Amino acid sequence: MGVRHLSKVAVITGAASGIGKSTAQRLVRSGWEVVGLDLSFGAELTNSEGTAGLKVLHCDVASEASISAAFTAVAKSYGHIDAIVCSAGKLEIGPLSEMAVEDFDWLYQVNTRGAWLCARAAVPLMRTSPHKDQLPRIVFLGSIAGIRPKVSGGAYGAQKAALHVITSVMAAELGPEGILVNAVAPGTVDTPMVQAKSDSSKTGDYRPSGNSPLGRVAAPEDIASVVEFLLSDKANYVTGAIIPADGGTRAAFIPPAVQSN
Repeated sequence: MGVRHLSKVAVITGAASGIGKSTAQRLVRSGWEVVGLDLSFGAELTNSEGTAGLKVLHCDVASEASISAAFTAVAKSYGHIDAIVCSAGKLEIGPLSEMAVEDFDWLYQVNTRGAWLCARAAVPLMRTSPHKDQLPRIVFLGSIAGIRPKVSGGAYGAQKAALHVITSVMAAELGPEGILVNAVAPGTVDTPMVQAKSDSSKTGDYRPSGNSPLGRVAAPEDIASVVEFLLSDKANYVTGAIIPADGGTRAAFIPPAVQSN
């Protein structure tokens, strides 16, 4: 077994941009071997400073066959996984009564089903980890939208709420094996996915401030730091948690009916 195989190995989906990219870069700087999965990768990530420990693989999380191929490659290269961060996601906004069925299904394939399939594929490789003093970790990227529903975000919020349930149940199921399962629930984050919707949306949660009392939306690094904490020894007794990282958006929320009085 080579030296690379003895390193801590993390798989990150959606690693080409946004939260996934920031998480990949943070973990590489912390000494992890990182396998980034995404549909495509630009030179900005693969050639940037601090990515010597990063391997990138094509993976469509909406495809079970693509996921299987990616994890087969990971098993061949590393033999084990110590952590997976399920960061791949898609956002569509609009009234549920008007959303096309194919759009709803596509979102579900990526946001919920894809995250679960990737976590499921990671578990057998976690059981083979040589790091018996390091508890394996699964971290899902949920959303505050799955905790506090909002108009025009029903499909996305429902799918993230389902992911929160998956987090809780997998934590209970895998806890006896020492596998920790948690989710981070961000508010609005300044990612390409959100930027693409900001120009066309009039919904408050997609505006530049994100309705946070801090007066700004999160940077991807803000969320990546929470993920890194969950992957550290400081979180050895944290499992089944849905951790809001929304800059106080939920705490400061005042329903429109109350605001108008």
